[in-house]
Amino acid sequence: MGIICDRGIMKWQATLMLPEHKALNERLGEGDNFLNKKPVLDEYQVEELDNNIHYALEYHLPIRFRLHNEGNPHDLSGYCVYIHPVTKELRIQKKDSSLEYIQFDEITGVIVEDQVTPLKKNIKL
Repeated sequence: MGIICDRGIMKWQATLMLPEHKALNERLGEGDNFLNKKPVLDEYQVEELDNNIHYALEYHLPIRFRLHNEGNPHDLSGYCVYIHPVTKELRIQKKDSSLEYIQFDEITGVIVEDQVTPLKKNIKL
């Protein structure tokens, strides 16, 4: 019987790969094409996030966070129980009474779910 000599990944690479090509691929971040980049928040957006979190904490309202962790955005819902000011860490109590700890840097969006919206009145003159 003959021995199978599989070259592995070598057979799928280009036949000519110069060091300049490798440097260009690394600079373009060829491996990170499938990861979502974290949006950059300005100071007003950060202040609005902070105000919404404090409002939900003060009145014990349910809150929904949009988190961005290691290139994977996901949502987290629950109640904000505690804010640690030094480590900038939030303790979130989920609906199943488990606690989850998140860093303030991971947050990209905050929605207070039971926030009262003003009613529009129809006034005819």
